[in-house]
Amino acid sequence: MHASGNLIAGAWRYLAALAVLICAATTVVAAGYTLTGRINGPDGMWDYAEIDAASHRLYLAQTEQISMLDLTPGGIWSQIGQPGAMWHQVLPLPSRGLMLATNGAEHALAVYELNTHTLLTNIRTGSGASEALKGREAAYAVLSDPDALVLEPQSGLAAVVNGGSGDIVLVDLEHDVVVGTVHVGGKLEFAVVDGRGNLFVNVETTHAIAVIDVARRAVLRRIRLQGCEEPTGLAYDSAADLLVSVCGNGVVKFMSATSGKELASLKVGRGADEVLLDARRRRIFIPSAADARLHIFDIHDPHDVRETQTLVTEPGVRLGALDALSGNLYLPAARLGPPVAPRPWPSAVAGTFHVLVVTPPFSDL
Repeated sequence: MHASGNLIAGAWRYLAALAVLICAATTVVAAGYTLTGRINGPDGMWDYAEIDAASHRLYLAQTEQISMLDLTPGGIWSQIGQPGAMWHQVLPLPSRGLMLATNGAEHALAVYELNTHTLLTNIRTGSGASEALKGREAAYAVLSDPDALVLEPQSGLAAVVNGGSGDIVLVDLEHDVVVGTVHVGGKLEFAVVDGRGNLFVNVETTHAIAVIDVARRAVLRRIRLQGCEEPTGLAYDSAADLLVSVCGNGVVKFMSATSGKELASLKVGRGADEVLLDARRRRIFIPSAADARLHIFDIHDPHDVRETQTLVTEPGVRLGALDALSGNLYLPAARLGPPVAPRPWPSAVAGTFHVLVVTPPFSDL
């Protein structure tokens, strides 16, 4: 009887230990970001996406239309269509009641009333590619001019990145006029601001980040990105004064914005077009199109940046948007087809466009 009792007690201890191990394993699996949803959407290729946390709405530049998705459960899509347009970025400004959008085909910044989506004005911001860009690259640059867009908070000016002509155009939104142009040179990509009057922009053709003083309308200096080819996506973390730039050759650079010193250089997949920052959770996300992976980095210590997870996405996923409140990421995707002239990039097969939803671990909520 005593031996039998010991055997039963031992069995219970074994089962309890096994349960702990199972729970621990479950915790490890659940500790990472997970792909939790897929939202079907309107046809078309896509560029930059933005989320207005206040209205819980996703804004997406989608070739000839601006697409908007209500992110509440059961939310639906709505569109603003404009044949012949080439939308690159949509920026909602709730405090001003405006929505801005860059139109590469018209070389203009479109200004809409945010709630009614009424077009208020088109502001001419450029006319074509710089003489430094030749052949196919120049033809592409004309199509992508203007491209990225950011609001500089100190001046209140909208900064439009003319990717082809290599300059930053500053727009006064109170009077709907261009009030300055900063010539940077080369083919420009994404831009970010530090909130103190400085703007940073990736220069793809010189593998550098140009630092611009918006008030002085001047390039202050250039931060060289050693070992980086064709930088595209860029993010700025004010808490660590950290610039993060992703490069076409599958490298991501972590740089001090003040000193220009490289703090880390890590491998990612090729074909990434954006760096997504979650400042609250201290995470950086790189969606790489070539390897169909979302690379996730911890930046709690900018001198010890580490990749904590890679999450399988889909081929072609290179851009996205992050909801600062929920921590969810929304990654546009589609089955890709051959280019449709005159555009040199792949097309989206009809009926296949969707948005992948990536959710943070419970501990990060």
